Amino acid sequence: MIIKIFDNGWGSEYPAKQLENRLLQHWMDQLDSDNRSTVVINSVWYSSDYHEQQVIPFLESNNVDRIVLVAMLDFAIPQPDWFTEYAPVTAVGYYNSEQFVDYWAVFLHETFQDPNLSPLLRVDCIKHAYMCLNRKPHWHRRRLYKQLASRQLLDSGLVSLGGDNAPAVRTISESVSPDNLAPNSDSQQNGIPNDISSLGTIENWQSCFLNVVTETVYGVDQHYFVSEKIYKPILGVRPFLVYDTDGGTEWLSDRGFEVYTKDFNDITDLDLANGENIAEFLETLCAQPKSYWKHKFLSLQEKLLYNRNHFGQYATRQLEKLSHSIV
Repeated sequence: MIIKIFDNGWGSEYPAKQLENRLLQHWMDQLDSDNRSTVVINSVWYSSDYHEQQVIPFLESNNVDRIVLVAMLDFAIPQPDWFTEYAPVTAVGYYNSEQFVDYWAVFLHETFQDPNLSPLLRVDCIKHAYMCLNRKPHWHRRRLYKQLASRQLLDSGLVSLGGDNAPAVRTISESVSPDNLAPNSDSQQNGIPNDISSLGTIENWQSCFLNVVTETVYGVDQHYFVSEKIYKPILGVRPFLVYDTDGGTEWLSDRGFEVYTKDFNDITDLDLANGENIAEFLETLCAQPKSYWKHKFLSLQEKLLYNRNHFGQYATRQLEKLSHSIV
């Protein structure tokens, strides 16, 4: 029986939260139907004050047989070892556990506004070396932006960076409306509207050869979290590099995706699995003629289409996990 749910995050009026509730319903029903007293703790917007002033006092004053941690909408803040003195812990979602579920892969699988594939494969539309879109100005995104600016590469690609408050540091020309799928989706925050479930203006994607992904966290394997950002270039059939400690290679390869860190040995000796080499590599890439980008795009199409097809299989496996027993 679930005796308490701690959830300090997104309200049920948001479709992203509604999907989380729907995905977890089977497991929540199981937890509520047995005779063990269970406390469910959701990670979203989990703070130290919330932990110390509400969660821990409840655990100390109640008999609890099981604690279930949930991290679906964002990376996991509360960790299992914080609670083991109170009861056995089960961790669900973005934890390195048997109940790992990649929520954002499922989210895109169910909500992505999938454009026609043919326009995305048009090589004649490619005119920029790369795209690097950043809404929230996390520290690693600001660092990469400065690296690109210092090499005078900002105008060689489509680059955006939100501000700590509106206006944004840099925007691109597009007509995207806030999707209202999650909180704070309009341009009042960071100066750029949120657009989770589409590629935005298709002409922008058509025009760029390479996508540079800056995930929510720097160190996706250490945090065991990715968002929709890492899957958008897969759905948008673009080669991509991840600005991360290992270029996201372990995360992607472990899940059956092909990476692109060794596809540019013809123009660079840099280790592209090291995110700190991306700016230097982009300087080399931008120096190539458009004919190089177009030829390379064509040569990578088999890999691009494999990744796009594999994404559907991967997301389906996440859904299948949710139909199994949680205990």
